[in-house]
Amino acid sequence: MKDFREIESRSKMHLIFLLITGLFVIFLINCSMDQNVKRLFVAGLALFFGFSVFQLSRSISYLYNNLIIDELTKVYNYRYFITRLEEEMDRANRYGRSLVLAFTDCDDFKSYNDKYGHLEGNIALEKIGRILKQNTRMPDIVARFGGDEFAVILPETDIVSARIVMDRAADVIEKTVYKTEPGEVTMSVSLINYSGEDIKEFLERADAVLYRTKQNKKRKAAQNRGLEQAKT
Repeated sequence: MKDFREIESRSKMHLIFLLITGLFVIFLINCSMDQNVKRLFVAGLALFFGFSVFQLSRSISYLYNNLIIDELTKVYNYRYFITRLEEEMDRANRYGRSLVLAFTDCDDFKSYNDKYGHLEGNIALEKIGRILKQNTRMPDIVARFGGDEFAVILPETDIVSARIVMDRAADVIEKTVYKTEPGEVTMSVSLINYSGEDIKEFLERADAVLYRTKQNKKRKAAQNRGLEQAKT
């Protein structure tokens, strides 16, 4: 959070500096210049400062995005996720609003990487990030939590509505063609309501629910394989 505020503070300082410098130069011009020369000079200064402000704004925007966006997946990074989660937890506590945190990751993504290579794995992660952004709502905050795990903050949402959002996103992810065909990448999703705990406990609880979800999914898959083998 400190870095984000520092960028905002420095940008304001640069803009104020440009404004004061411009006003000072214009004051000097008003003191001792021919009218025609003065007009040309002021027009030139206006163009110069306008361009400077534009360039400064672009540079700050670029730096800011580099600080908060995950380079591979183009969703928010872990650092920004933590900042926003703390803010949403504070808002939920202050105003008594609901808040849901979703964790989702790829099932056995190591096998996918082993089969197709890490380059294809990265391409798959980039697709997953894009699909999550496209299939969640405007207020939701999608971030890469680490590796093949993503987190989604769903403010002012109950668990049922959050489940609809995340199931829709997971369904699109699983129907997407990655290397050869749909279904090569499947997702496990966990959802928990915020209940007033601190951020460490909140994240640990979400992670534990995701772990149990994945274990149950593995057990069910093993049972299904056993049934299929029994039939043959």
